Amino acid sequence: MVQLFEVRKNLFIFFNYTKNLCKQISFFFEAISSLLIYFLFSLLFFITPFIKLLAQDSTEQKSNIDFYELSLEQLSKIVITASKTPQSIDKITQKIDVVSEKDISKIVMGNRNVAELIQYLPGASVKVLSRNDVNWGAYGGIGTKYNTYMIQGLPIDGFMDPVGLSIMGIQRIEVQRGPASILYSNYLSQDFAGNQSPLAGTVNIIVKEDVTTPVTSMDVEYGSYNTYKAKVFHANRFGKFSVLGGLSYENSDYTNYGTTNSWLNMQKNPEYQKIKIFLGTSYYLDTQEKHKLTFYGNQSFQLGDFGRINREFDFKYSLINLAYSGKITEKLKLNVKAGLRKYYRDWQEDNEINSVMVLKETDGVEQTILPFDAAFSYHHLNNSLLSVGTDFQHASYLTWIKTLENEKITGNDASANQLGFYIQEEYQLENFTLRGGGRFNIIKYEINKFDRITPEVNSKDWKVFLWSYGAKYHLSEKVFLFTNGGSSFLTPGLKSLGGTLSINDIYVPNKNGQLPNPDLKPENGMGFDIGAEIVLFNDFDVSLRLFNNIINDAIIDIVISENPSQTKSINASGNTTIKGFELSVKQKIDENFNWFANVTYTNSKMSNSVNSDQDGVEIPFVPEFMSNLGFTLSLPYGLEFNAMLHLGGIIYDSNTKINRHSFNSKELLNIVASKEFNISNENKLNLFIKLYNVTNNKYEMPWQFKDPGINFTMGLNLVFNTF
Repeated sequence: MVQLFEVRKNLFIFFNYTKNLCKQISFFFEAISSLLIYFLFSLLFFITPFIKLLAQDSTEQKSNIDFYELSLEQLSKIVITASKTPQSIDKITQKIDVVSEKDISKIVMGNRNVAELIQYLPGASVKVLSRNDVNWGAYGGIGTKYNTYMIQGLPIDGFMDPVGLSIMGIQRIEVQRGPASILYSNYLSQDFAGNQSPLAGTVNIIVKEDVTTPVTSMDVEYGSYNTYKAKVFHANRFGKFSVLGGLSYENSDYTNYGTTNSWLNMQKNPEYQKIKIFLGTSYYLDTQEKHKLTFYGNQSFQLGDFGRINREFDFKYSLINLAYSGKITEKLKLNVKAGLRKYYRDWQEDNEINSVMVLKETDGVEQTILPFDAAFSYHHLNNSLLSVGTDFQHASYLTWIKTLENEKITGNDASANQLGFYIQEEYQLENFTLRGGGRFNIIKYEINKFDRITPEVNSKDWKVFLWSYGAKYHLSEKVFLFTNGGSSFLTPGLKSLGGTLSINDIYVPNKNGQLPNPDLKPENGMGFDIGAEIVLFNDFDVSLRLFNNIINDAIIDIVISENPSQTKSINASGNTTIKGFELSVKQKIDENFNWFANVTYTNSKMSNSVNSDQDGVEIPFVPEFMSNLGFTLSLPYGLEFNAMLHLGGIIYDSNTKINRHSFNSKELLNIVASKEFNISNENKLNLFIKLYNVTNNKYEMPWQFKDPGINFTMGLNLVFNTF
């Protein structure tokens, strides 16, 4: 009878899960159709003035890059992020690192977070708290929110989207180090640390679009904590139409990732299930393949618990991109992009009564963000490039509490809009590139409720002008110098202003979340860098970049209490200065061996002339030193061995000398070993094992999280070149 009851219970759970999944998929496709109408209307508005030009047979000299005429070596030196259009990496002023699809396959993602794919680059301090939590690292010597993330040049959330993105659709990742606030806007994310600015750089995730040959791949994996995963990927081309998609499922019992006696208080394994679906398409509108429509969608479902019976969570992240790119003439190109980002999270809160944890309430947050960007790129003179464009974002933000009586109480209800206009010129001489540009932003908040109360002042607006410059000089073909500078403006996020807790909840047991601070001011920032790169014998590449960032009224998150886990956003008084350098070397000795190493030093100081306890302290979550070392070794019989070591420095969780805590992650060593079998000319089988945290370094992180230590994943990947 008990077994029958358990079967019925499991069937009921499965039915409800399937029903919710179908509802979410239905929403996903409804959102696609709504966004398609919005996108086509925007596209028609921007392209109508150029219909006559489209009909002309231009005989002008070809100035755009033709990918089909490039070798693989040349193709690896073409980047998009710096100019919003393909440019040679030798011509742009900014420092850009590229993580290729092949590189991605060698990286161990211990926490299933896309941010981990850039953790071995200079200046990137990635600190993913767990497989169920986000990255609270730092970039360019500043906190996480000073570096934006994008898909195909359209912004996404740097905290939530890397958790839900499927890596199967990623072709490569371009990481621009240094100011990027002219061509790219802030992202109006209101959850976690709030709005995000590209002052310290931006991460552009480039997804696959055009398919040349049909391919299908299937993966099966098993690992520590009874984790099993299956995924399937397929890509095909039908004339001018390319389609690719993938589905992955992961289930795990996981393990306790909280420190001893932490507020997480896990009483069992924190189980979870994750489903990720993505679909990408591209279609050429003409036989010359000059005008293309593309679509990319990613949906993730994450269900599980935080190690207690009444601490379940349900996260759903939806992402859609629609884009048009076309050559108006051989020198004039238009790119129009529109997107939808929808974030839904709910989680249970409990109370301890008579030594038993009982359900108290369910908390939730919902965000919808609509980004839009339209840019003209005009090649002129000696392949110089003029970029002119506009972008827009609308963001809605809602938090709520559902009581045991099923009453839904709204905590915060607000929206934000941002309109921007930008222009940038990249002037090319034979050995010299000069870059300059400006942006004008208009931002407005509409606030219906903060902390369950309708505020007296229910709207705020700002107008700001931003600037940027850059220069690069080639001393020779293998030696060049560069410098860049730019400004930023960042408004406080709605969560930072309104919090997820009431101000009366401070230090109250089991009240975990963020305290409100309605008095937050916006911040202004400036970033500068100067550097050099030289290629020595045998492709020995050495790069040095010095950076200096200055922020007025910097908005930082500090830990108010460890248990209960409470944070608060504050303005740091006075100037916050960040100085340091990034030194990297890499070498490809031959086809069988390559290696890299880099080190980053950061001196970050916050000034406060009023409170000596906060004067001269380091920025929270920013390490003073960190470094990376790794190599790839290809052996006979299809064997390959990869090892990557990250050495992290000391970070702090607050801006006060007396109350802050320090954390030292020390070493993190990951290893990948694989063996490839050629079944036939068209089919391949790859066996692999991935070892995470080989030295079993169970280092502690802020908010009483810890790394669980050594674990493994092993599996097989089967690739078919025909369906």
